[in-house]
Formats: sequence, C-alpha cells, structure tokens
Amino acid sequence: MSKYLVIAALAVAGLFIFGFGGGKSSLVSYEELQAKLSKKENFVLLDVRTPEEFAEGHIGGAVLLSYDQVEQKAASLLPDKDKPIIVYCRSGRRSAIAAESLRGLGYKDVKDFGGISRWQGELER
Repeated sequence: MSKYLVIAALAVAGLFIFGFGGGKSSLVSYEELQAKLSKKENFVLLDVRTPEEFAEGHIGGAVLLSYDQVEQKAASLLPDKDKPIIVYCRSGRRSAIAAESLRGLGYKDVKDFGGISRWQGELER
C-alpha cells in the first residue's frame, strides 16, 4: 500500500471520528446542553424514547416524540423548521435515526445529544 493511500485513509477516518463525515454533526456535549438549558436558550429538547421510558425519567424541559412517530407527528409538534432541536434517547441509536429523519423533513438545525446516560444532572419524573 502506498504511503499516499495510507494518508488518505487516515484522513477519511479522522473526518468520521471527529464528526465531519457525510455532513452529520457530532454529538452535543453535556456542558453545551447544560449551558443552553441554564441560559434558557430558545430550542427544542426532543426525547425520542417511548412514553414509558420518558415517564421513568427525562431531562427537564424535554418534549416527547417517539422516534418511530417522527415522520408522522413532527410537523404538528415542531412547526418551526428553523428552531434548533437537540435530540436524545436511551443509548444514541434512536436519536441518530430521529435526527436524520428530521433533517430529511427539512429541519435546519438538528443536533444529537445521544443517550440519556450522558446526562449528569437530575431527571424529572
């Protein structure tokens, strides 16, 4: 393998590791989300878990929209496609799917927090 091919492969891998691959954004950090909540910034914190998971505990201020309902209910629940949205779920898999779905529906500023296990603060019940 040539050294140029190795360099190119490493560069592409670095883009994905640091969240620049395919136009997808990297995860929102706990500190960034906490700061936005503390400042009461105007954004939607979207929990895409099940209603049962939400009832067991969710981040304060979160709106529930199960990830399998995003395509059907986003327009009525989230009418402003320019308003920033931060999505989370239990492990990060469903939030990634929901974030892509929202982008596909024309939402312009969608970020992913990943799993609620990354949340270090209190949960509301």
